[in-house]
Amino acid sequence: EQACFHVTRMPASGLSCAMPASRYCREPLPGHFNGTFSVTSIGGVASTFLLEWFRQLEQASRQKFDCSNGFSAEKTLFVDSCSCSALADGGPPNHLVSCHVDDDGVFKHLADPRALNRFKNHKAIFLVGSPIDAVASVFRRKFQCWHLYRLNNCWFTRAQREGLIPCKQPGIQLFRSRFGMAASSCRVPETGPLSSLEAYARNGEDLFGTIAQFRSWLSCRRPACEFDILLLRYETLNASVGTMMDFLEVPLAARRHFPRIEEAHVGLLTADLGMRRRHRLQKIYGKLDEAISQIPPGGLLLRNR
Repeated sequence: EQACFHVTRMPASGLSCAMPASRYCREPLPGHFNGTFSVTSIGGVASTFLLEWFRQLEQASRQKFDCSNGFSAEKTLFVDSCSCSALADGGPPNHLVSCHVDDDGVFKHLADPRALNRFKNHKAIFLVGSPIDAVASVFRRKFQCWHLYRLNNCWFTRAQREGLIPCKQPGIQLFRSRFGMAASSCRVPETGPLSSLEAYARNGEDLFGTIAQFRSWLSCRRPACEFDILLLRYETLNASVGTMMDFLEVPLAARRHFPRIEEAHVGLLTADLGMRRRHRLQKIYGKLDEAISQIPPGGLLLRNR
């Protein structure tokens, strides 16, 4: 079958088709969706992959709608979008809230899920994984400075990512008072605990706030939270794809174009981490690692509606 969209980071099934110049969706049409959904993670656990796939699915659905109704559409968007096989039985019923937001804004690593109560008929996916491997992945890709800001609810654009990012959130102000302004200057600070994974592990604290984020999401229950949450583990993500698709009510045709997820950083990071650093990170994240390992392979559904 031919696929009308693809995610370049991982293998996709079917024929790859042209994508628009912009990565972001247009504003949703009134009445086009039944509700909304979001994807949030602790970082380093393939949330970008999920967001890109769902974003492209929504873009393809909008293009097919415009094409089928005779509306003008961006010429470079999709090839044969009126007959896209991935949309044979309809498009996604829910709108990805960060679909048209630069770099997914605060949603990708949202620390306090109660902020999602503003969205009508919402569903939230919270993606976790081994915090030790996840933190190592963040440092390996040199994302650690941006990650600190994201987990402190700082919204910044791609143009603001270099140097000292403007943010007045309490967590950032506390970090700067403890370690100095230079320690929070991105992309990679020259000094402080974010200068390297070794420096972070040696500091001995969860400076990202990953433990607090996990507790906040796991305890997000009615009446504080008015939406359902599906917790998924990166290490068992392939086993929980069906649960995720059912949760988001994704049509069957689109599901067949969802590629298998590869654990790209497992093994590589284990070899590169080193026993001393792993031991230090285990002291910080050991209890969280154990708690996350208890999440069933099929995911954990927190019903609040």
